[in-house]
Amino acid sequence: MLSMTFLLYAAIHLVIWVWGWKAWAQYGRPKGLFLVLFGGTLLWYDNFRIGIGRFIGEGELLQALTVPAFAWHWTMLPLLVIAAGSIARSAGVGWAQPKAVMGSFCAVASVLIAMDVPYLFQIELHPACVADTFRYSTGVSELQFCGPDSVVVNGAGSPLVAILTNVIVLGVGIALWIQRGWPWLTLGSGAMFLAAGGGPALLPYWALPIANFGEILITLGLITTAVHFARQGGAVQPAAVGGAAVNESSG
Repeated sequence: MLSMTFLLYAAIHLVIWVWGWKAWAQYGRPKGLFLVLFGGTLLWYDNFRIGIGRFIGEGELLQALTVPAFAWHWTMLPLLVIAAGSIARSAGVGWAQPKAVMGSFCAVASVLIAMDVPYLFQIELHPACVADTFRYSTGVSELQFCGPDSVVVNGAGSPLVAILTNVIVLGVGIALWIQRGWPWLTLGSGAMFLAAGGGPALLPYWALPIANFGEILITLGLITTAVHFARQGGAVQPAAVGGAAVNESSG
């Protein structure tokens, strides 16, 4: 049952999240890792509320459980932009060292948040179904109809926010792969990009579970990357700020 798949996703997110916080405390509390973990606080919850929707059924309770998931997503997702910049700095990537560059990451994230914040004040939820799942969503396609009275609803929130966030993280991942020989952020964020874009195009009915699986992969990519460079002690020395990248990786 697809509902059980989402509950499994929720459990995986919780395990990753708890492990991430333990690593954060163990390896010097890196800022980038903090932003990833804080921004991803409700990833498990988003999957959980989808997984339990069929058991709760239509009504105000499930609607109330849905609102925090959308509100958190619309305000916290762009924090990954700042996290990516912070991880690049800790990895010793030369172009990421100037304060102006980090300021740019923060400015972009702020703009992306501002694009979605207005949707917080006009949340309209509609029943949506896929296989045995029942949930409330701001958008409903023909493949998600729950009954004969269902209608197509365009989703709220700007898709550009998620796309740009993913592209920026992917770009940082590619830089880390080229300059530091670390491929996992590229692979995780690349998988998310393919899941979010390829799922609707190739398997539209299963687009939601495919995209949510992609969230697991990008989260793993971000956390493992932040932990790796924190464990390596990869922060650049003051002399390297603004200069070439310092490769301190031991392998």
